[in-house]
Amino acid sequence: MTPISRGLLLMIIGIAFMSAMDGVIKHLTDTISAPQVLFLRAGFGLLPIVIIAQLRTGIKDIKTKRPVVHIIRGILGSIAFIAFTMGLRDMSLANGLAVVFAAPFFMIAFSAILIGEKIGMHRIGAMIFGFIGVIIVLQPDQGILSTGAPYMLICAAGYALSQVIARKYANTESAVSLSFWATFGMASTGLVLSVFMWEPLNLNIILWGLAMGLTGGIAHYLMTEAARIAPPAVVSPMEYTALIWGALIDWYIWQTHPETALIIGSFFIITSGIYILWRERVHKQESQIHEYS
Repeated sequence: MTPISRGLLLMIIGIAFMSAMDGVIKHLTDTISAPQVLFLRAGFGLLPIVIIAQLRTGIKDIKTKRPVVHIIRGILGSIAFIAFTMGLRDMSLANGLAVVFAAPFFMIAFSAILIGEKIGMHRIGAMIFGFIGVIIVLQPDQGILSTGAPYMLICAAGYALSQVIARKYANTESAVSLSFWATFGMASTGLVLSVFMWEPLNLNIILWGLAMGLTGGIAHYLMTEAARIAPPAVVSPMEYTALIWGALIDWYIWQTHPETALIIGSFFIITSGIYILWRERVHKQESQIHEYS
């Protein structure tokens, strides 16, 4: 297989694992508090990160030069995860994922503010087109804005800001360091907040938590490896397969069928996201041509 073919395959498998983790999250929201779900997800999620770090480059890569950056990312990750967990209580998995896919639009805005990236007319047009899709999925006239949708928008914004911060400091921090400390911060936050809203844990819940952490950790590794061996602009659109997995999980476990609004809105969101990625690729190629001309 070529590197691009391998990257596409790894990304598709990684998204499948991530979707499985999301399904477990939704299952646990009916049993324990959101901070406890966060603690189990991040706590068990540290295990595969440490193992992968040891097998690839060694634990030394976990060392950091910017502890404050990791604290901020840990807080943002915790806010995003808890918001996602609370949103899933009132939304189907597929609908929730569709709203969370507004994250790339937030990333563009945050990149302009924190990194100074220029926002051209192509990006602005794609953002508007994508937000139309989000609005279609939300169906404001049916009152969905009063359910889990606001939490999902908070999740998208928190996740986007965390990713932009990671991008800003990627030259001084390794991927292992960024992953480990963000996850450690989320586990710590979840543990502290769980004290105030503790629900009894039994073996069944702990095993579900283990499955959640392992699937999330494996997904993170596969998606990172896919982006490492193949151009991100090529493999990133595969992330939208999460909408398919979400709809299938909803149908199989909760007997929830995808609504027409979800299908139409997802088309807008996916088209917008792919166009943004394509423009990023064109922009980089033009920059390289200009650099060597």
